[in-house]
Amino acid sequence: MSKYGLDPYATIGLTENPFVPRALGADVLGKRLLVGRDEEVTLVGRRLHKNGKITCLDGHVGVGKTSLVNVAAFDCFQAYLAGETEQLLIPSVVSFQLKPNGSVDQFCAEVFQGVAQTLIQYQEHLQKYDIQKFPLPQIHTWLNSPIVQHLNATAKSGFRFGVPSVASVSVEGGVNTSNQVNQSAGFSQSGFESLVRQLLNEIFTVRGNGGVVCVIDNIELLENGMAARKMLEALRDKLFNVNGLRWVFCGANGVIHSLAGSPRLTAFLNPVIKVANVKPSAIIPLVRARLQEYSTDAKEVERELPVALEDLELLYRIVNSNLRDLLALADEFCEYCVQSGRPVRTSSTRKEKFERWLEKATGDRYDDLSSRVSQNAWAVLDVAMSSLFQGTFGAAEYSSFNQNSTVSFVETTFKKWLSQLEKLGLISKESNEGTGDSSEDDSESGKFSRDVFTVTAKGALVHYARRKRRENLSVADDPEWMRPIHHVDTSAPRKTNRY
Repeated sequence: MSKYGLDPYATIGLTENPFVPRALGADVLGKRLLVGRDEEVTLVGRRLHKNGKITCLDGHVGVGKTSLVNVAAFDCFQAYLAGETEQLLIPSVVSFQLKPNGSVDQFCAEVFQGVAQTLIQYQEHLQKYDIQKFPLPQIHTWLNSPIVQHLNATAKSGFRFGVPSVASVSVEGGVNTSNQVNQSAGFSQSGFESLVRQLLNEIFTVRGNGGVVCVIDNIELLENGMAARKMLEALRDKLFNVNGLRWVFCGANGVIHSLAGSPRLTAFLNPVIKVANVKPSAIIPLVRARLQEYSTDAKEVERELPVALEDLELLYRIVNSNLRDLLALADEFCEYCVQSGRPVRTSSTRKEKFERWLEKATGDRYDDLSSRVSQNAWAVLDVAMSSLFQGTFGAAEYSSFNQNSTVSFVETTFKKWLSQLEKLGLISKESNEGTGDSSEDDSESGKFSRDVFTVTAKGALVHYARRKRRENLSVADDPEWMRPIHHVDTSAPRKTNRY
């Protein structure tokens, strides 16, 4: 065996790691692997068909918002090809993120370059449109090659765009070329943007007949709702009313809800879609879909897989229904099995090995943090994970914590303990900026009382270790604490009259 060890998946007949926690793409594979999201996919698809309105998704980190949007956009594109809708919606091949110190102009440049890449990739589906007059091959070369053609063109049409240090290119006319190293920073901003806009207008002549679906992902990385709001307000007139673009905002920790308080954005936003965690009952079908995709004999692979699928469903509940963390931990366990060097022969020994690993993995995480968290703060976590709150609670509920704990909670100390848990990544806070009524108390105490907290997968894992060691004595024994925390919204529209 190599000193780097065996691939735990190749040895049992898998062509890829089924537990890689990456977003699914806007393609056939993503469609096959997205399990347990049919209603949400239909809902997002309907929102994407609303011209002039931005589709907004909010949900916990790792819940699968990006995968959901990608598959919904792919579904919309397939619906157009099948004649089910007149709107041509094309998934962008690039997703976009706002940077805390990024400039508006730079972000706009990234968007128009990403849109150009998308139209180039999908040009075989655009043959019925008059796009031959646009120099897509030259744009593709500049965007994707270190060597570009130096073009000298005689203009015959009404617009030109420039490539600093490289070329001045017209849409029509005689062209002479020579190769040179691409050392330019890019097309001149105004020229390139004008070209992409005209290309979009050519394809999406009438407003409302479709567009490129552009996703601004991880908006919570701007750290607070006010920062996100200011950046997006600055982008409103530059990007959000461009014909041929359909926008999606994705964020966590309530940051998307805070955007609704912006007078400049409110008219542009669809109601926020709260993306709930996948139901625990979908975990086994979800993993089986991956085994089917990456093997020729999924049933045999399932028997040989180091972890039983039933244990993955249990683990999903333990990590507070966080799919991304579940996949990462499943991969961690499979690596652990390879390192142990002894193959698992029976289902009983496989389960025993999983339980030993789980106790050690959660115990190690707890030990790393135990000296950095006060006993009173641990008591907050214990009560938060009880069946009373099931992992999610409001800051105003500290009186309920009092009633269900041996530790006394008052607002000042409660706030301090919550801050301690949040800094260590054991709980996360949803933003309350812009979500309260103007008549509500706007003092620091009033703002704090509107905060909503959720125990993270990390917090749930260390709580599991505390339970195993019976250290959660601040709350009554609660054997049902691993019940599912978040549920899919059953009020979402059914799959009839999709678009």
